[in-house]
Amino acid sequence: MVKLRALVFKGVFWSFVNQVGVQVLQLATMAILARLLVPEDFGLMAMVTIATGFVNIIRDFGIGASLVQKKEVNNDEYSTVFWLNLGIGLALTLGVYLLAQPIASFFKDDRLKAIMEFVSFSFLLNSVGVVWGNILLKNVEFKQIFYRNFLSTLLSSVVAVFLALKGYGYWALVVQVYVKIISNQFFNFLRVRWVPSIVFKKVFISDVFKFSLPLLADKSVNYWMRNVDNLLIGKFLGKGELAFYTKAYSLMLLPVRQLSGTITKVLFPSFSLIQEDPSRMGRAYLKISRVIAFVSFPVMFLLAMKADIVVMIIYGDQWKPVIPIFRVLSILGMFQAIGTLSGNIYLAQGKTMLMFKVGVFSRLLMIAGIVIGLWKGGLMGMVYGYCISSFLAFIPELFFMGNIIGLKLWSIVKNFIPYFFIALVCAIPINFIQLPLASWVEFLISGLAFAVIYVSSCKFLRLAAFIDLYDLIKKKMLK
Repeated sequence: MVKLRALVFKGVFWSFVNQVGVQVLQLATMAILARLLVPEDFGLMAMVTIATGFVNIIRDFGIGASLVQKKEVNNDEYSTVFWLNLGIGLALTLGVYLLAQPIASFFKDDRLKAIMEFVSFSFLLNSVGVVWGNILLKNVEFKQIFYRNFLSTLLSSVVAVFLALKGYGYWALVVQVYVKIISNQFFNFLRVRWVPSIVFKKVFISDVFKFSLPLLADKSVNYWMRNVDNLLIGKFLGKGELAFYTKAYSLMLLPVRQLSGTITKVLFPSFSLIQEDPSRMGRAYLKISRVIAFVSFPVMFLLAMKADIVVMIIYGDQWKPVIPIFRVLSILGMFQAIGTLSGNIYLAQGKTMLMFKVGVFSRLLMIAGIVIGLWKGGLMGMVYGYCISSFLAFIPELFFMGNIIGLKLWSIVKNFIPYFFIALVCAIPINFIQLPLASWVEFLISGLAFAVIYVSSCKFLRLAAFIDLYDLIKKKMLK
């Protein structure tokens, strides 16, 4: 048990390092490329991502995940999965290549045909390394995964910046994808040193599909419902508007994933140990959700207040239209940070069908908000429609999740709502700070002042999340 606990915490630590390290490097690269390329270049790549994103989801049919989930996997099974993935990758490459012209016609840009044809071969390349990557995952080698992800990201970033400097425009972004795939596959192979045998046994396929097909169905529905906004913007508003929206959304997601994702990974393993005790799981959920609220709410408020500074520092002057989008989406990010926990509750209790039904209802509500907002007010109308409908969808998600673990909706809401109002009140005076200093210095000073006021307020009011974190830090320091 001690060995397993050490293994889990080691894995969580290196998973966190991987997540933060790679995303910081990607953010730095994007800051450089945003100044070397024009928004239209990123808009073209965003259109390619919309067209190929679903293909990425079905790329391994969840087969790779089935290898990790299965306790024992022999060489014949690995080999069978390798050849199956290779066949799927070849089929997807051919499909995307043939669809290049229709996709270019849909978005009314002939340049997409050549890009899509070139990108299509990435699916074949990706299929080659699925088994190598999943062997590392199965062996819980998160430290090795971090090294390989970071090196491949660094190498692809250097190549992309070099090509952008040489004037290759959007092709710098396309080549970046290839360099990362090839280098990551190569590094993984050097670590694993596994070569497939000429074996393909059909008996393994039924077991694999039994696990992977429901996973594929859930991911497929979720993907299309989550990408309606990008699809509609790309179709009706064009490459420039799509670039501004995707840059704002990805920037908003960065702190959400780092804050709530990391905390969830550290605290969530206890859920699997108490799944037979819903009331205890309910208490654990309340504790985790208020800690996430305590940390994420003030961060997102700060980003919303200083959106102009954040966007200018990271993207530069030509990306000013991102500012109002990012400001609104930052408020949405607070609720997305809390919402990351809900899926874990449904899964821990085996309520996947309920999760699917609630998810479909929520996504349909969000699609309605997106379409109405786009129709009434263009890009910003869509952003407001998306945020309002997402908030409305957040309520039934909490309601049904609460029923599973014996919590009333009001008990869940009042658990984290104090942190929203305290962060809001503390943000008001900070919003008026205007200093004759460099923008990054002003942001740093504003952030520090906000943190002091916010933490002091939570301490004075003796809010539960502050006490929980204080006790946790105190115990760690005494060890």
